[in-house]
This record gives sequence, structure tokens and C-alpha cells, in this order.
Amino acid sequence: MIYMQNVVRCTRHTIAIVAFALAGCRAPLQAPTVTPEIVPLYFMTDDSTNPMLQELATAYQQKNDLVAIVNQFDNGSNIQIALSQRTIPYAITTLIPQDNDWAAPLGYEGIAIITHPNVIIDRLTAQELRQIFSGTVNSWSEFEGRSSESQIVVVSREEGAVLRTNFQHLVMGQRPISAGARLAPTSQAMLDIVANTPGAIGYVELSLLNNKVNTVPVAEYANTLAISISRDTIADGSYPLQMPVLVIGKNPPEIGDGYYEFILWAQQGEGRSIISRYYVPVALDNINQ
Repeated sequence: MIYMQNVVRCTRHTIAIVAFALAGCRAPLQAPTVTPEIVPLYFMTDDSTNPMLQELATAYQQKNDLVAIVNQFDNGSNIQIALSQRTIPYAITTLIPQDNDWAAPLGYEGIAIITHPNVIIDRLTAQELRQIFSGTVNSWSEFEGRSSESQIVVVSREEGAVLRTNFQHLVMGQRPISAGARLAPTSQAMLDIVANTPGAIGYVELSLLNNKVNTVPVAEYANTLAISISRDTIADGSYPLQMPVLVIGKNPPEIGDGYYEFILWAQQGEGRSIISRYYVPVALDNINQ
């Protein structure tokens, strides 16, 4: 991953046009007005990163009035297609980059395992999560904890969602999510369905988590400590289900193209402060290496 540094800030150049006075009684010619060109910066975001980019764009454009940040919101499948076809230069997303992608980190996000308020589970391992979400195990009596409902109701994001893609990669591996799972079209829908469905279990971004659902500590293996999700356990790397928030593109930006300056601004100072309201930001000592 590339941490952008040693930026040379580009200054705006204005064109000075000198008007020469003609001989005789004629007045000097008026210098033509040069209209500065707006530089558009095109990004795609997913439903997790979209609010953050909107806030970053507002703050950056207030200080750079010749920059217009254009944000196109979509799901993970369409982001990958757009990047592959180069119809958009960069995406800000938690999507896992392809092998030939360029990527720069902005922060870190976690996937919280959530349950209905009446389902209180002490811990789940990665293997147990695979059993639950694949439909292999369907009773809460199989696990440590208590539940007023015995039947497990699996809730998943829809196919193509960035969060589902990451959950599949981090938890399920080659095992498919149960065909009988209820589908949530957004993370807010996921929270609502799990909160209102007895026996339900699902997953959602830490940045969107609310107090209407329970969270389950996660252990990588049966003999390892289960870790509760928090900003601290994301920052120290101890929580196993986490993912970087990245700027992804097919080629690195170049100094002076506008993208370079915006990405560097986002990693530091005011931009980093905005990111920290949504995610665990990239450590400053990493950026300054």
C-alpha cells in the first residue's frame, strides 16, 4: 500500500494579457477575461464510504474552489467493472483490490456480528460463523449464551454489496451463504431486520452500528481469545474481521493532476480528522515514513 508524501503543491497560474494602446484618439483595448477552468475529480463510493466522501468533498472544495469532486455511488460489482473498464479513475471503498490495482489507505473499518436483542452469545469462532451463515447449524442451543428463540434466522447483504463481498472473503471463504438467508438491501436495512426479527444474526460495518442490536465477540479459533469489536480493537489489529478503507485505481495519481493532492490532503490534517469521524484513520507515523 502506498502512503503518498513529499507533495509539491501546485499553484494556480493566471495568464496576464497586456493590452497596448493604439496611436491616435482610440482608447486602450480591454484585456479579455480569462475564466479559470474547474478541475473535476471523479470517484465511486459504496454505501459505507459515500457519506465520508461527501463530507471530504465539501471541506476540500471550500479551500479549492477550482476543484469539483464528482461522486458516483454504487455497489461493489459495479465499482469493479467501472475500474476495470476505466470508466472511472478511482474508487473510495472497502472493496478488496484486484492484484493489479493501485491502492492508498485512508482508514480501517470492522465488520460487526450482530444479533437480535434477545440473543446474547458469549463468543463465536470463524468456523462457527461459517456453520451459521451457511445454514449448517440452525439452533442457538449449539452455542454458549442464551436466547429466547431457538431458531437461528440468518440475515445477509445482497449479492454485489461490498460488505457481503468482504464478509465472504474474511469469514465464508469458498462456502456459500445460505440460500435461505433473508437479504438486506442496505446496512440500515440489515440493522432494522436484525433488531426486529427474533433469533436473527447478521453483520454490519462498525461505523454504522447502533444500540438496537447486540454484538458478538469473535475468535479466530476455538482456543483463542474472543475479541469484541471497537475502534480500539480495530486500531490495534486484534479484532479479526476488519478491512482497510482504500482509494483504488488502475494507475497511481501524479503530482499536479488534482487526485494526488486530494488523496494526500485526505490522509493528513483536516482530511484525516474528517475520516476519523467515520473510521479508524491511518496512523500518522505510517504516512510520514
